Amino acid sequence: MSTPRRRRKLKSARDKANKRLVRVLLAGCDNPAKALELHYWSKEPGLVDIMRGIVMMSESARAAIEAFVLLARDTRSVTAHLDQRGLLTLASAQVTQTVALAQYAAADDPAGPPRPLH
Repeated sequence: MSTPRRRRKLKSARDKANKRLVRVLLAGCDNPAKALELHYWSKEPGLVDIMRGIVMMSESARAAIEAFVLLARDTRSVTAHLDQRGLLTLASAQVTQTVALAQYAAADDPAGPPRPLH
């Protein structure tokens, strides 16, 4: 059975080891501010599970999600819907507009003058 004094010593030793680990990790990090930001994000309920899930996805699935997020710019406007078949639909007016402009520009006749994008 452990005594309160022994538990305090173990906790103190664990705290010192944890602090040392944090110092070592930050010292090896190119951008300590990003490491701190990741720490705060990791406190959001469910976010670590989402990040793990994304990391385990195929490269093409991750690329599609990354492209969507980059095109959305204001991700507060993103909506998501999961249907009964398991189909996840992400939507953003900004992404819709950007993709439409890209498709319009791609349909440009290479022999003629470029189409205006307004």
